[in-house]
Amino acid sequence: MTNPNPTPTTKPNLILTCTPGKGHVHPISTIAKALIQAGYSLTVVSSSHYQPAFTSLGARYVAIQGYGDYWDGDRDAKWPQHALLPPGSPEQFAYALEHSFFRVIPDQLRAVQTAISQLRNESPASPIIVLNESAFVGALPLMRNCDGPKPDGMIGIGINPVSLSSRDVPPFGPGLPLPRNDEDRAAYAAMRAHMNKTIFAKPLQVLDEILVSVGVGKIRQEEDGPAFDAPYTWPDRFLQMCPASIMYPRSDAPSTFRYAGGLPKLPRTPSLDELPEWWNKAVIQNPKANKIVFVCQGTVIFDYSALVLPTIEALRNRPNTTVIAVLGLRGATLPSQQLQNLPANVHVADYLPYDAILPHADVFVGNGGYGGVIHSLSHGTPMVLAGETEDKAEMCAITAWAGAAVNLKTGGPSVAAIREGVDEVLGDGRYKEVCENIKGEMEGSDPLKVITENVDELVRAAGF
Repeated sequence: MTNPNPTPTTKPNLILTCTPGKGHVHPISTIAKALIQAGYSLTVVSSSHYQPAFTSLGARYVAIQGYGDYWDGDRDAKWPQHALLPPGSPEQFAYALEHSFFRVIPDQLRAVQTAISQLRNESPASPIIVLNESAFVGALPLMRNCDGPKPDGMIGIGINPVSLSSRDVPPFGPGLPLPRNDEDRAAYAAMRAHMNKTIFAKPLQVLDEILVSVGVGKIRQEEDGPAFDAPYTWPDRFLQMCPASIMYPRSDAPSTFRYAGGLPKLPRTPSLDELPEWWNKAVIQNPKANKIVFVCQGTVIFDYSALVLPTIEALRNRPNTTVIAVLGLRGATLPSQQLQNLPANVHVADYLPYDAILPHADVFVGNGGYGGVIHSLSHGTPMVLAGETEDKAEMCAITAWAGAAVNLKTGGPSVAAIREGVDEVLGDGRYKEVCENIKGEMEGSDPLKVITENVDELVRAAGF
């Protein structure tokens, strides 16, 4: 029987974009490594700081130059106003959109087109497919006939919570509940319209100006859809790298929007030199009756008073409980006063791979970052979440809706709130059951196959 969708005989050259930032680089490097191991020629585009993270995997690299060449360590100095705005507020989000997502478009686009030109010159007969990380807005003009060279197709890659607008979901950001009826839907639609005309008016104006400057023209909502949906609707395909069960359902999502089930599966065994000296006694030899609570504030913001220290205090000397507190940065330490006052049931590490501790943890106390949540789910570990900056409030709300976490609805929870959250998760087996089910979904998926099948679809559609 003839295969109706044969694998193209011409293997494409792939360009993979990555928003500068540790939280983006880690999952994108996982995708990069899997594609290279699968035999693809891969060029990565991101800022100069992250070049070694990708070239060490065997990828080619084109660094962003100019205003768009930044990394996590530059943000406060480059955009000092951001830190002065209320954390997690719409105003802070609007400022970030304008400066670190929209004003960088010309430099990002220039870097992607440099990669396209290099590949066209070297292999003029080979198709080029761009895998565009969803927050990397600078590649989107390629899908709207911008000036300069273009690829043969584009696939959006989602490594953040889905922000695609829908009649079925609230406005993205503040962690609002799902609409219950048509009245709620109308209220949310009015809220989106109001925010676009007020808080988001400046960034949307900047976006239009930049799109005009690169030859695209202003966004026409009737033809292009809402501006904030462009990362999902402009590419030929969009792949969200998680199971569908951990995102709000959208009955009106386009048919090109698909779920990949997770990140590509790579070996996840940590090396012994990554494990602290207390590891065997505190974790491997931990009695079964003991519960292990893992807490980490994340790997970008290191204010341990927000989550790590309150969790230590909440579970201080608690019977049958071991607390593993990870600071998220090699060489980091707690203040000397806290170190001297650590209870016997608490162990602190500067850095520890999530894949090392999560298989042993009964609860993960985290800030709701997308990467940490998906990591925890891949090991079937339920969560207590407390986050309010960037997209964390939204991710906390989504994860609680899925039944995988308790959402404390703040970035600075009290000691009592953390204790109650941990008690809730440990005392109700449904949280663990949900997480194990999602873990099973992820284990049964083949994300790399989903990516390569969609790549093949675009190569065939381009006539190769």
